[in-house]
Amino acid sequence: MSQYKQISIEDFTYNLPDERIARYPLEKRDDSSLLVYRQGTIRKDNFYNIAGKLPPDSLVVFNNTRVVQARLLFQKETGARIEVFILEPHGPVKDIQQAFQQKNRSSWFCLVGNAKKWKEGELTLPTSKGMCLKARKGEKLRDGYIIHFSW
Repeated sequence: MSQYKQISIEDFTYNLPDERIARYPLEKRDDSSLLVYRQGTIRKDNFYNIAGKLPPDSLVVFNNTRVVQARLLFQKETGARIEVFILEPHGPVKDIQQAFQQKNRSSWFCLVGNAKKWKEGELTLPTSKGMCLKARKGEKLRDGYIIHFSW
């Protein structure tokens, strides 16, 4: 957990309007936007032009990760909002892909915003699929908490 020593949940708070978030890939993926930085200037282009932007002998590394909804907003019956930002799985399954395939329960190392208002008990979050996600605050670590999720 030492890689998270100098961060707090406030580091991830910023205004991002919903209309700026790509929910689905374009039908023609290479029509996606490409930001090009050259000599201090950033300009917008299309991904299909990337070959012409790379110098000879460039190393291209492909990132095939998926973006997951890592920020969960719970609301207590008192009205207090508790923000849980999941960072990495916590035993016995350490691999993110396997952790997301767990059934019924999973534990994660998390940052918790407004943690002082969550003294005990479970928080619940209804999902769009008719289920209910429950969170129980576990061990307090130096940089965050272990949160036990069940559904």
